[in-house]
Amino acid sequence: MRILISGFEAFGGRSTNPTATMVRNIELGRLHVPEGIDLNTILLPVTFERAFHVMEEKIQTFRPDVVLAFGLASSRHEIDLERVAINCLDAEIDDNNGHRPMDRPISEKGETAYFSTLPLRQFEIALKEKGFPVKISNSAGTFVCNYLFYKLMESQLVRYAGFIHVPLQETLSEEKLLEAVSVILSDCEKGLFI
Repeated sequence: MRILISGFEAFGGRSTNPTATMVRNIELGRLHVPEGIDLNTILLPVTFERAFHVMEEKIQTFRPDVVLAFGLASSRHEIDLERVAINCLDAEIDDNNGHRPMDRPISEKGETAYFSTLPLRQFEIALKEKGFPVKISNSAGTFVCNYLFYKLMESQLVRYAGFIHVPLQETLSEEKLLEAVSVILSDCEKGLFI
């Protein structure tokens, strides 16, 4: 099974992003990857213009079976397994190119919303069993994370895909985040997508 994990660079005046650290740690071999999983990563720019295009290029070259897209939600205190991406651009802050679209659709002809095709409830149960703070969320926001999630689902490039928000490292350390990713990969390896 081929799995692509994405994270985002730092944004919003922060010097770090836990998902960027996660990607770096995976690339350095600090994540236990179950046998049978071919894992690849990508670090995405926090820009409406480029985030999905960079992801799309990686999908076309790596051809994953599953995409696990991760992003930071600094106001949250748990791992949020995002259920739905909405067709809305309404940024409260600038992206890293200085753009702040407001009150616009992502796609003029797209659906109002797209749902994750990941087994969110199974992920939630597995993470809770390991003691992680986690819930299924019904709002991925209206910034670049939701934009990427929406475009990923609209494109239908990958059958199994979705978005996972994580809190700041003060709430979930980089070691615990890697452990959570390992739990999710173990669920994938058990054949939840077959």
